[in-house]
Amino acid sequence: MKRLATLCLIACALLSLAAPAQAQGKFVTEFKGMVFGKPFTDFQRMKPIRQQGDMALYSRYGDDHQFQGVATKDEAYGFFKGVFCVVMFTAQGPTAYNTLKSYFDANFGPASQPKVNMKQFTYTAGEVSIELTYDDTRKIAEVSYMYRPVMRSMTGGKP
Repeated sequence: MKRLATLCLIACALLSLAAPAQAQGKFVTEFKGMVFGKPFTDFQRMKPIRQQGDMALYSRYGDDHQFQGVATKDEAYGFFKGVFCVVMFTAQGPTAYNTLKSYFDANFGPASQPKVNMKQFTYTAGEVSIELTYDDTRKIAEVSYMYRPVMRSMTGGKP
């Protein structure tokens, strides 16, 4: 989980610096009913995982540990200065990766892929960037949703 959180913070910083592109598919404003940009006080059933500076990570009691029919684990919800801005989770195996990739491609259009030899894809869904990576060695898919207006303020950019 610590590695996942660190990777997310790095990915968030890089994605927030990029100029927002036009969404090619659906716009995302929430994840499992949690609306991006809302204050922490609007959410219930949150269990602290880790705090690093102004970023706090939580899990949620009662989560179903599923996304688009894929079993998930290591779910984490990030709040920067008390504002909801990040979701991270992992899924195990190539079938999970293929299901997630198909879902994101169908709903958000073609992804950008900075390095063709790596399974790392970024989708734009309105003010939310979605990153899907797959590690062939560990057989783990990692997904991050990042709300760019908050992430830009986190890296010192304009909201």
